[in-house]
Amino acid sequence: MPKATARIDNQSVGGLIPSEEACRRLGVKRATLYSYVSRGLVRCVDTGGRRRLYAADDVDRLAAKSAARRGHAAVAVGALRWGDPVLDSAITSVEDGLRYRGQEVRALLADGVPFEQTAELLWEASPGEWPELEGPVAPPGPPLWRMIGALPGLALADTPRHGGTAEVEHQRARRLVSSLAAAASGASVSGSIAASVAHGLADESHTERVNAALVACADHELNVSTFAARVAASSGADLYACVGAALYAFSGPKHGAASSRLDAFVRECMTVGVDAAIADRLARGDTLPGFHHPLYPDGDPRAAPLLARAMEGDASPERDVALTLAERVPAQTGALPNLDLALYALARSMGGGPELASALFGVGRTAGWIAHALEQRQSEVLLRPRARYVGR
Repeated sequence: MPKATARIDNQSVGGLIPSEEACRRLGVKRATLYSYVSRGLVRCVDTGGRRRLYAADDVDRLAAKSAARRGHAAVAVGALRWGDPVLDSAITSVEDGLRYRGQEVRALLADGVPFEQTAELLWEASPGEWPELEGPVAPPGPPLWRMIGALPGLALADTPRHGGTAEVEHQRARRLVSSLAAAASGASVSGSIAASVAHGLADESHTERVNAALVACADHELNVSTFAARVAASSGADLYACVGAALYAFSGPKHGAASSRLDAFVRECMTVGVDAAIADRLARGDTLPGFHHPLYPDGDPRAAPLLARAMEGDASPERDVALTLAERVPAQTGALPNLDLALYALARSMGGGPELASALFGVGRTAGWIAHALEQRQSEVLLRPRARYVGR
């Protein structure tokens, strides 16, 4: 066994790993690990008996340098572009369909699981009481920006907002999600969040459809807004700041506002016809909004359940065009519908438009943003990637 070359504060045991894990991260045998210790590259600490633990920071730093020397910089760059996983998470899996904490989302939708229960599943929280709010907590404006506008007041009203026990944070999360739902919908929250959102933005008869949309949107691994939330959480930011970072990232036209681009495509179809609009876009080399997802070559598992609910909703010219596109585009190009098209069709079937689709997406995803913020805090890792300098 190697001799410990530097003392490590035993209170920082969360930063220590056994030799098996250190060797796995470094991709070396135990003898090589011992040589790193003897050279002062990796610190170790004697825990008593024959077992020693190693500084995870030293191991990860050395592994990163070794990877760079082997020419893995391109791999690191590609990992940020739908590439290999860049961090560990136990929340959501997209490897074989879509699962929250191991539970298939299709099954959650088929069983009509409430959004509140889905959120608590993502947070690993015991069932708790969700607050009722008397009215909206944000100034007038589009739903997404009402959510953003509500955050400063919510944060300032919660003086001890930094940290707390798991139970305290889970109750804070319930109030935050409920408050943002009230802000988005402009309606009081009582009963269920889905019923309140349906009442404020559509009609209470659409409560089941709203709930399905919220559950389908609750999380999706490391999308851009969720990664923004995790970066904020890694700095120690409170839940309000983490959700705020996510909401601003979510506002981009390639993410939460994608329904506006899809609406423009639908209106092209209404002007020149569906087949002509598809042909025109393809002839120009444009992508077809609402279709294809890099993670799901066999189709976005969230799309079919929501499209089925859109079919059962109220008819409208825009809804009918969206449903027609869901049939024609796969037949002509092989590209399959994704969540954006399904949300747009569902919103149109409830008498709403792009803003309703974005609101459903944003309110639902608050559950996932909070789950990832809580998980990132537990890791105690500061997310600070490096840039490859290419300037003069």
